[in-house]
Amino acid sequence: MSVITALRAGLVSTVVVAVSSVAVAAGPQLVTNGSFEATSTIAGSGWTPSGFIAEGFDFLIDTNPADAQSGIHSFAGGAIGAPGFISQNLMTIPGQLYDIRLWLANFSGFAGDTEIQVRWGGQLVYDATDILGSGYREIVIDRAATTATTTLAIGLRDDAFFLNVDSISVRSVPEPTTLALLLGAFCAASLSRRRRFGA
Repeated sequence: MSVITALRAGLVSTVVVAVSSVAVAAGPQLVTNGSFEATSTIAGSGWTPSGFIAEGFDFLIDTNPADAQSGIHSFAGGAIGAPGFISQNLMTIPGQLYDIRLWLANFSGFAGDTEIQVRWGGQLVYDATDILGSGYREIVIDRAATTATTTLAIGLRDDAFFLNVDSISVRSVPEPTTLALLLGAFCAASLSRRRRFGA
């Protein structure tokens, strides 16, 4: 393979990677402390708990690095009978589509009486029960905002143990027109480089 051919292949792969990553995470991270690294307690973490009994009993910031999806902390919730929630109010643009991502783990291996709920602006947008034990799995949800402030709430129930969540993010998703313009810009840059190298 010649140097020019290798360079072309590299430029094409660079364009593909750049466009795909923009499509899912175009805007800034809207969630404060999405990986729970800022504190070892819920106070000052940026999250508001509700529906739990007491910190240290049915919810906590888990400081065991082995339980984290990234960093050294995660959130462990095990509300009994119904999900307890952690929530944040996010600044959003009405009509804008947002990419919501989080990672969920059930380290106990017991699926009975477990549940996760995700609520966006008060609406239930994700609900799963009887969660099988495993390492972390990613949950991805795309939803539009309808108001200038949108509440993201994540509810966890585990009657006997805890479910862990980590690496929570919310970012805006570009409209198809914006993506097309970005793709055009990347292609133009690629062609310009090819001409410079005598292709």
